[in-house]
Amino acid sequence: MNTFWVTFYSYKGGVGRTMALTNVAALMAKEGRRVLVIDFDLEAPGLDSFEGLGCSKGHPGVVEYVTEYLQTNRAPDIARFVQECHPAGVHLRGNLWLMGCGKKDATYNRDRAAIDWTALYERHEGERFVENWKAAIEQTYQPDYVLIDSRTGLTEVGGICTLHLPQLVVLLYALNDQNIHGVAGVAKALLNPTNTRPPQILTVATPVPRILKEKKGLLQERFELVEKELGVKPHCQIHYDPRIPLKEEILVWEGDVRTSENLIGWEYDQLQKKIRDYNPNGFDFLLRECNQAGKELDDQRAEAAIQDIIREYGDRGETYYTIAQTRRAFGRIAEVEENLRRAIDLDPHLGKPFDELIDLLQGKKRLDEAVEITRRRLEALEKSRDEAVPKPLLQTLGELAMATTKYSLAADAYKKLDAFEDDSERMLVDAFNLAEARRRSGEVLRPDEYAQIIKLYEDRPAAEGSNSIIDRLNHQQAMHIPYAMVGRVDEAMELLTSIQRLAAAASPRDRVFCVSSYTHIPLDEWIAENKKMLQALELGHLWDGTPLEAQVPYKKLTSDSHNAQNHPR
Repeated sequence: MNTFWVTFYSYKGGVGRTMALTNVAALMAKEGRRVLVIDFDLEAPGLDSFEGLGCSKGHPGVVEYVTEYLQTNRAPDIARFVQECHPAGVHLRGNLWLMGCGKKDATYNRDRAAIDWTALYERHEGERFVENWKAAIEQTYQPDYVLIDSRTGLTEVGGICTLHLPQLVVLLYALNDQNIHGVAGVAKALLNPTNTRPPQILTVATPVPRILKEKKGLLQERFELVEKELGVKPHCQIHYDPRIPLKEEILVWEGDVRTSENLIGWEYDQLQKKIRDYNPNGFDFLLRECNQAGKELDDQRAEAAIQDIIREYGDRGETYYTIAQTRRAFGRIAEVEENLRRAIDLDPHLGKPFDELIDLLQGKKRLDEAVEITRRRLEALEKSRDEAVPKPLLQTLGELAMATTKYSLAADAYKKLDAFEDDSERMLVDAFNLAEARRRSGEVLRPDEYAQIIKLYEDRPAAEGSNSIIDRLNHQQAMHIPYAMVGRVDEAMELLTSIQRLAAAASPRDRVFCVSSYTHIPLDEWIAENKKMLQALELGHLWDGTPLEAQVPYKKLTSDSHNAQNHPR
């Protein structure tokens, strides 16, 4: 276990340093990292103001920890000064802890002012104390990352935060002269060759005004000054967001940070990825090693990285997902499934290994196994209760259950989709699937329920008819069922007849989703199934034997009983 220590530092206040640190920490914990944050801005602390972290106020922290050491000359138990965060309504695949500034009670300012940091180092073995402090955190919590919120300006505390504690300093600065020149001076001091352990430096321009960048203009001039003073362009930029000055908020928990609608979330995400890239050891380093070895087909390098990551991080789902990807790169397919299963068992919230395993099982026609894995994952997510079950998981379970004739299970999954607001096309698909699951599970649907599905289909905007040929084949084939079940058999037959002609425009290599089996099948098989459906309508029933003159509980007929009904003796 290797902990990466990172300090967030700004020469001046007002640049959103604490906001950036908190959102980066939240993203890391949400994505499976173990993160501990320390509020070292003792004069103007702010981390405990973020209610979204789910931490209590008035908890002892840095000031009480250092004060007790100075009084007893013994480092106290670190667990008394750290609390775990439990954000409401958010699932953290990792962990998030806070070591705040302190209680901020009547004695806080007195104790804070009484701490002489210079004397701590000169007369109280301060360097060994800080090293023991770091060791206590690493041994007790085993964090992947410790993020430190440093005081602004040139102070003794700032020196501890930027030189003694971190392996990486994130320098945040606004684009005015005072910020640029001030942070440039700090950067030079950090990189001074006389320092015994100079940290890496990552620079962040913030808040950048939202104005068009011109070849020659004030904003471009500011960036040119940054490059001149710091020697590099900003590694990251965070643009001005009007929410930041108004409220201490964790903005990355609002929707998907990887969409253009959430620019500030995307920029925080880019920053946390940069920080992870700077980590020369630990979990993220080993993940990169595995991935790179797979890309380069370096078997020896891959095996060394895999052994290391299993030994140190064998309790994480992402470990085994990465191993699965590496094994696939070397063609060791038998080991891919094993590692995907292990990844899901350890972390059911990890979506990618689940999606890949389901695809693998579907390709091998092992649909019953796919249903069971999907059902178990759904149960695990529902038990956690700290975030909504993803809609695609319910849709996957419904589709797989239909394909394996577990119609009641499919109906239960499709019923849960009612809670989601969606576009009209998706509403049509979900409404149809629920109706069909109910019909096949033995329910008798009212004509108005089918009529509502038909209305959704007929009310679609004209542009929605421009779907691909494959989608149109599936949709029209499916819609013949509600039309037939309300007595509009001629229109149902026309749907099936017209797509027989449309299928001629598809590639013979295409696979099309078939409503009878709820699986994708080759085009020639799909055309044959469609013909059977058309012939069944001509005989007064659906392809599965459901009569059209009266709605009866669904009972799938065997080929013998089907023939007996069609040709009574």
